[in-house]
Amino acid sequence: MAYLSIIALFLPLIFLLWLANVADKRRNATPAKRDVVILVYVLLGLVWGTLLAVAVFAVLMGVAYVRYADIDALSAQYSAQGLNPEVVVQFMKSLPRLGSGLFVLAVVGIALLLRPVRRLLARLIPISVHRVTHTVALTYSVFILVNLWLVMGVGLETVADAITAAPDTPSGRMIALLWLQNVMLALMAFIGVGWLSRRRWRSALLRLGLTWSGWKNVSLGIGLGLGMFLFLFPLSLLLEKIGLGVDPNIENLTEKLIGPLMTSLPGVISLGVAAALGEELTYRGALQPRFGIFLTALLFALTHNQYGVSLATLVVFFLGLALGWTRVRYNTTTSIFLHATYNIAIGLAAFLFH
Repeated sequence: MAYLSIIALFLPLIFLLWLANVADKRRNATPAKRDVVILVYVLLGLVWGTLLAVAVFAVLMGVAYVRYADIDALSAQYSAQGLNPEVVVQFMKSLPRLGSGLFVLAVVGIALLLRPVRRLLARLIPISVHRVTHTVALTYSVFILVNLWLVMGVGLETVADAITAAPDTPSGRMIALLWLQNVMLALMAFIGVGWLSRRRWRSALLRLGLTWSGWKNVSLGIGLGLGMFLFLFPLSLLLEKIGLGVDPNIENLTEKLIGPLMTSLPGVISLGVAAALGEELTYRGALQPRFGIFLTALLFALTHNQYGVSLATLVVFFLGLALGWTRVRYNTTTSIFLHATYNIAIGLAAFLFH
């Protein structure tokens, strides 16, 4: 079921990217055909309109729950149903805050569909006002903020309690899920830059920065990855030593989400290689040429929503800047080796000293 959930999550995103590329291709045809362009914008409008409605409903439901619900009686019902009443009650009480944030993000998403707004953004980042694929990319960047707010709005403690109460996932299954998720991310990157619509395979590889300069890619990537590990890992330990960046909820979430991967060498290697392939192709390969190093690194950091907004997020942001610089200075292939080396080094440190 978990495998189907991941596929079901990614397929609509991939399809919309493919449709956006088809729209750009047809728009540039002679004579221009705008039917697919209109379809993409209608679909995006439906997405944001639905989120807007969900946000309003969440606010109203949360307010009604806080004001009128008999929480003691409901808590007894939750317990009888095998649920953690504290988690459920806290979630329901968070709905007004959660819905308010989603409302704001939905308005931002709708605003991005307006050409004057994209024209303003085009002054800051190298996007085209007329490219449908760029509009979809901007939409997906807001999706990252939506996912982050779903965690922050509910509350890290509530999310940590809910996930901790869930059954443990076996290490082997978690490895398979990790690979599936990142294969889908990689596929999304290829489709996003126009493969199967506007570009052939080789052209898509070049657009993503997947070039090969011999073993220079490997040695540079490994060296830079070890350098980032030797800089950021002691920094993280120092921050923990002086009492900064220590959050039990973040630790619980991280342990639950990736802890089983740290208990075996296949898990550590998968955490390094799979994540490096999927995330580098998506962020440094596909997004960075349009969003720039800084914004891409920021989105990359915020994607790791299990950290909320914390010093751990800042560490990931610095890593994203290093990966972005590597993409510009060398290529995405080198940034993949850097990312994989850094992740594996972190995983080995946890594996050996756990």
